[in-house]
Amino acid sequence: MNNRSTLGKVAIVCTAVLITGLILGGIGYALGGVRDFDKVSEKHSWIKGSPGDKVVTDETVEDFSSIEVTGDADVFAVTEKYYKNPSWLEDMKLLSSTELSSAGENKVVIVKGEKVADPEVSCENGVLRINAKENDHTGLSLNFSARDWTPAILICCPEKKLESVNINVDTGDLMFGGISCKECTIETDTGDIVMKDIKSQGQTIKSDTGDVSITGTLEGTSQIELDTGDFLYKTPAALADLTLDLKTDTGDIILSEDGNVSIELDDTEQSFKQSGGKDALTIDVDTGDIVIVCKAK
Repeated sequence: MNNRSTLGKVAIVCTAVLITGLILGGIGYALGGVRDFDKVSEKHSWIKGSPGDKVVTDETVEDFSSIEVTGDADVFAVTEKYYKNPSWLEDMKLLSSTELSSAGENKVVIVKGEKVADPEVSCENGVLRINAKENDHTGLSLNFSARDWTPAILICCPEKKLESVNINVDTGDLMFGGISCKECTIETDTGDIVMKDIKSQGQTIKSDTGDVSITGTLEGTSQIELDTGDFLYKTPAALADLTLDLKTDTGDIILSEDGNVSIELDDTEQSFKQSGGKDALTIDVDTGDIVIVCKAK
């Protein structure tokens, strides 16, 4: 018993020393004191070094009416109201005041570390296609900086109704601003989805982990499935004009009009159905709240 106890204590002490060393080493690396971690990471694939200094590239593409994005990336698909707003660009940590000229109509701006693979960009027959190669997220990361191995892609969209938007990313946050489209399909494993000033005639969203926030008008039929995350929809439509099929296994369902709560269900498992509206929303959440904020009719 004594030998086992002694071995156990030694193991705990060794583990604590190892963890402390890694933390202190990582902090020193982030502060510029240790740069050899990059050399070590080149030899040992299980250690990840820095993605390198920030690099901004831009490419002007042909006029497009559809967008397709795949891979690992933070995606920002926005109209001029956003990509010409210096405060918004800086808040999103996309472009600094000296880099604003990179953004312009029909431009694709890519912000990434210099060691991160370049996304592939093409535009043919009115379809803008971007493939952000999936990066290896496994291994021990010794990078404590704000930048990581996921590139940010800014798509400067024209002021017109798009035919379709199709986004399928494994890891990355998605943001849409001022977009109007006939059809929108989004699928992501990990990342938040934010839509502002959106107008879509058909919407399909599937997310494993992440919150979804939509401000605007979802016309026609919308299908939303979330495993873990909250869903928020703010719309100028009246509650009575919506056909609803809502379900959450663990979470609340809250429906309000002009700030006044009309329906609040807060037990372990909840569902709510309403018919008669011209626009239909089917929302299925495993773990998370469903909140819909409408205007009074």
